[in-house]
Order: sequence, then structure tokens, then C-alpha cells
Amino acid sequence: MKKEAPAKNKEHIVIAFQTVGYISVLVARYLEEKGIVKDVFGMNIDGLEEFAMVRDGEIINPIRILEGENFMMVTSHFPIPRNGAEGIIERIFDMYKKYSAKDIIIMEGLPIEDEKEKSTVYYASNIKNDAPVDKAEKLGEGAMIGLNAAMAIKGRKEKIPIRTLMVETHENIPDGEAAAELIKSLEDVLNIKVDTAELITEYKKTLAKINELIKRVQAPSHKENGHEQEMYV
Repeated sequence: MKKEAPAKNKEHIVIAFQTVGYISVLVARYLEEKGIVKDVFGMNIDGLEEFAMVRDGEIINPIRILEGENFMMVTSHFPIPRNGAEGIIERIFDMYKKYSAKDIIIMEGLPIEDEKEKSTVYYASNIKNDAPVDKAEKLGEGAMIGLNAAMAIKGRKEKIPIRTLMVETHENIPDGEAAAELIKSLEDVLNIKVDTAELITEYKKTLAKINELIKRVQAPSHKENGHEQEMYV
């Protein structure tokens, strides 16, 4: 029986699950498109046995493991079911130990109501007085919920350092500009260099289409022969 080759050590395990603004998934997909990371294998958990993804005609696992030069990334386009949360946290912690990583980095979206010209990236850690993160501001007060919050608290208990990078974003549409700001914060942490111009351009095209559609939907109705007519788009 052939023995499995020992894992090459990685400095970071990066988590890219669904968030508001689809930030984490956007970052993972863009890094893959740019060749910064590559798909290496999948992960099975309870609750997602009946799900699969199709990409370029290939059927793949919904939870994917991507490999970078000095980090591993776990990403999923499907929301993680509640009954699968504990299992996936354990699998991620196993990866942290397997690759002798120094920390786990969680990517999050921080919902905001008012549009801003530039999104701010914040950081928080489950380690008291943790070192600051370049190109990110320390989050003074806030809250986390869901799988990522459970992972951070469990990591604190097991003395596994977990940092969360949160970027301001809109809730309802994939926010490419916010994703680009998050990538800028990741560059120094992960020792990568990424040109985000295409990500921002595609986002602006999408946003322009959405704004045009909104204008059409909000266009006033007109009257014909004294009767108000329905306007359809």
C-alpha cells in the first residue's frame, strides 16, 4: 500500500464561506482565476451529501480545498447546514494541525446601509492583544453569528489563533469592490500580489445593469385613453 506523502507546511488556513455581499466566495473565485490558488480536493460533511457543483462540465464537491504557495483555503458556494457545522469545524482544525499552520483566517462581510466610496477592512482576533493586520483597522465593537463565530469561539477554547478580516459591503449583490479591498489586506498576510482591476471592472458592469433595471422598474406608469396602463420590464 502506497503511503500518503507528508503534507507541506502552510502558514495559514483561509476560510471562504458564504457571507453578505458574497465577499469570501468572490475572493476565492478570483484568486483561483488568477492562478494564485488551485483546486486540490474536496471535503464531505453531514448535510451536503446530496449536493454537488458543476463547473466547466465537471461535477465537483460543494466544499472545495484550494492550495496557495503558503496557505490552504476552504470554500463553499453552498451555505453550510447547521447539522454540519461541528463536523466542518473539526475538519478545518485538523487541517490547521496537519499543515502546522500558525493561524486560521476567516473572511467576512460587514453589512452597511449607506453606500461608501471605499469599503474599510476591519480585523478581530480570538487572541487577546493580537498583532495588528496591515491595511486593516481593528474593530472596536461588533458581533459575529453563525459558523464563523462558532469556529472562532471553539478555536479560542482550544488555543487555535483565529483572525477575522471583515470588509464593509452591501448585503444584496456580489460586491466586487469590497472584495478587491479585502484582497489588498490579504496580500501582505498571505505574501501574494493580485491585480484586482478585472474584479472591479466586472462589478461596475454588473452594478450598472442593476441600476438600469431599477430605473426601468421605477419608471412612472403612463395613461392611455384616460386609463393607467401597467408597465412591464
